[in-house]
Amino acid sequence: METIYILGAGAIGFPLAACLTNAGRTVLAVRTSRKDVLQGAITITLQNGSNRISLPVETISLSKLARLDGMIVVTTKSYANQAIARELKDKAATGPVVILQNGVGVEQPFLEASFSPIYRGVLYITSQATSEYVFTVRPIHASPIGIVNGNEAGLKRCVEALSTDGFPFRSEANIQREIWKKAIANTVFNSICPLLEVDNGVFVRDEYTANLAREVVQECVTLTNRLNLGLSESELMEQVMRISQGSDGQLISTLQDIRMDRPTEIEYLNLEIARVAAALQPGLHLPRVELLGKMILAKSLQQSRKEL
Repeated sequence: METIYILGAGAIGFPLAACLTNAGRTVLAVRTSRKDVLQGAITITLQNGSNRISLPVETISLSKLARLDGMIVVTTKSYANQAIARELKDKAATGPVVILQNGVGVEQPFLEASFSPIYRGVLYITSQATSEYVFTVRPIHASPIGIVNGNEAGLKRCVEALSTDGFPFRSEANIQREIWKKAIANTVFNSICPLLEVDNGVFVRDEYTANLAREVVQECVTLTNRLNLGLSESELMEQVMRISQGSDGQLISTLQDIRMDRPTEIEYLNLEIARVAAALQPGLHLPRVELLGKMILAKSLQQSRKEL
């Protein structure tokens, strides 16, 4: 049975590895940082009517692996992609590579490193750590995976290999549309929620905050119209409200990162979307999207200085 390497042993990587291990797959959780490997079990509670899982997951540091000869699933934060792509190339890793990350353009370092095949997933799942190895996981609905470079047969194999009750996946023909659709939702959640220091459910609880989300979405639609992605304000707001209701009480990853003094992914969300818009001919300015992104960056830097 092919080994599935889960790169990024965190709030997504560890629960994914646990669900796959519980389903009988051959899994190796790979830490890309210098932290010690796991000693003990991963415990996850699935908030979809399923049960509690607690089991050991084989874990190793990426630096200790001589080579990777199975499916590589990238669940790290996107700011680490360039370094990870270089290290995988040095280890002569063979694909397929499945990237499960938020944001626009996160696959570019792997394309530049000439990996093939590459598949891109968009996660519709929330995961929150209650301690280092204990997680609450809530699938919103099946997460799409599509082709960056590869073929339909390879895509089908990846979807079948990765799907479990805790992490359901599906094949998606138009993955770029899905990437942008989720990135815009993340642009709302990963900026407004951390700045207000509130959980994801704020948009269904508070009309004023929901209207602020709508203003951000409206700006993004001016860009997606120029990119001919066929996304509407109503579709995007419906998704924002569905995610808000489905993850009520849970904290968005950016707020967790800021509180833990970790870098955020805002460069691949608000700030990347603003850069894409500005690079158009003629350029397009997204003032709310950009300002919220810059405020998150400033908040993250302020938190880092407090820790010094």
